[in-house]
Parts: sequence; structure tokens; C-alpha cells
Amino acid sequence: MEGLAPPLKCAIEIRTALQNGEPVRAGLMRYLEVAGGDDFASDVRHFIFCWDQGQNWRAVIARIKSPHRRALLELVASGFSGQPILNHLSELQSEIEDSVDLEIREYMELLPVKMLIPLLLFQFPAFLILLFGPLLRRLIEEMNR
Repeated sequence: MEGLAPPLKCAIEIRTALQNGEPVRAGLMRYLEVAGGDDFASDVRHFIFCWDQGQNWRAVIARIKSPHRRALLELVASGFSGQPILNHLSELQSEIEDSVDLEIREYMELLPVKMLIPLLLFQFPAFLILLFGPLLRRLIEEMNR
């Protein structure tokens, strides 16, 4: 799952755990093992710590800027409370996948424009030198006579 968006990885792990009859926490722990040190994993760790300690876990969610990450953690909180979340998790996972696809498409649309920058900065001036170099040399020779 290398290269996937962190909330998508987390949603997949939680969904797999729920489909295998495991609790939500097992899926979260599996995600934390796989995720390593990305920023969403640290938010999930902080959320779990606040939940376990009885602290204000909503403040942790409020600090997160991404709506998909917030929605996933709110859904996890519902799962911790004992509510069924598998259907909602599947819907959220498909929304995250659509969002990721849209982001990839937008990036791919801008890529040709970004690739023109090296062409304009390096190759085009070199081409102009090759094109006008002999003409300028000839002009300088004619002016020196």
C-alpha cells in the first residue's frame, strides 16, 4: 500500500479488520504499524491517546484540516462507541478514492505546463544560440570590414 493517501490506508485497514470480525481498534493498530511516521499516523495516535484517557478527542479532530481525515476519525469514534460503521466506512473509502483520483487527474493536467519550464529555460536559449550564432558572427565580420 505504498504511495496511498494516509486516510485511504487507514480506511482499508479498518475495513479489513471489521470484515474479519475484529474490532475497530485492531484495524487502527495495524494501520499504525504499517504507516510509520506520517502526519496522519501521529494524529491517529494522539486521538487514540485522548480517547483512552477520557480527554477531549474532539479537539484533536478539530485541528485536522482535511475533511476526509476528520470524517474518518469521527467515524472511528463512532466505532469505538459501539455503533456499526462498516457501511459508512465503505462510503467514506469510495469518497476518498474519488478525491485521490481527482487530485491525480488535476496534477496530470498541469504536468505538461510544468514540463515546459525546463524547455523554455534551458533548451530554447541554446537553440537560439545555435540558430543566430552563425548569423551574428557573419554580421560582426561584415561590420568589421
